[in-house]
Amino acid sequence: MADIDVSHIGADPHPRPWGYWTTLGWAVLAAVLSAIIALLATLWRRPDILSAPVDLTNDGELLSLTTALSDTIQIGALALVAKMAHWPPGKYLGLIRPGGRDAALALVSLALFLPGFDALTYLLGRDIVTPFQVASYLSARASGALPLLWFTFVVVAPAGEEIMFRGFLYRGWVRSQRGVVPGVAVISALWAVMHAQYDWFGLLQIFLMGLLLGWARWRSGSTVLTLLMHGAANLWATLETVAKVQWPT
Repeated sequence: MADIDVSHIGADPHPRPWGYWTTLGWAVLAAVLSAIIALLATLWRRPDILSAPVDLTNDGELLSLTTALSDTIQIGALALVAKMAHWPPGKYLGLIRPGGRDAALALVSLALFLPGFDALTYLLGRDIVTPFQVASYLSARASGALPLLWFTFVVVAPAGEEIMFRGFLYRGWVRSQRGVVPGVAVISALWAVMHAQYDWFGLLQIFLMGLLLGWARWRSGSTVLTLLMHGAANLWATLETVAKVQWPT
């Protein structure tokens, strides 16, 4: 059920994955390099932002461009690092087909989690759709970049984040059954913290979502499944944003 390293007992033809600190170092390096390259490419396309700095979280077109570029570069970098560990990159990153039963159970769990947390948010008197979501959507619509925003939010961002967190970090940090719970918890916390555009309640939702995705990754051994779940969650959130914009209350 769990996708863990068992090469030390001869059951896995692949060598051990990168160690804990090496995994972290490679992840940080890949993230930083991809962000720098994406920033340079963005400056080449939008040199005006040097003279008039913009808030990336409120510029849907610019946010989509930088996210798409950086995540694409990051995925390539992590695949290269996986190959340097003498693993097939797809295997190392968990890009395998999940079992039908595992996929069904995970998707049903997601279908319960999303509206359930929305209901809790509503009962607490908080906005289900955050200001960040509305601002990025409206700015992308104004600049004609809605197709790019949809593609980035529903496909590219989930792929980049899942391959990094439930793929690369999971492979390096969850090395035994005993390490599943702490590994998934730490990975979920790091994933939540990187979403600095949200308040504490939004970060809590992302952390809990991370636990669900980590459980699905452990049960199925597949990052493909968590990628699909993440994409479905972002699709749900984007549809809620459209509803908020089209029919404000």
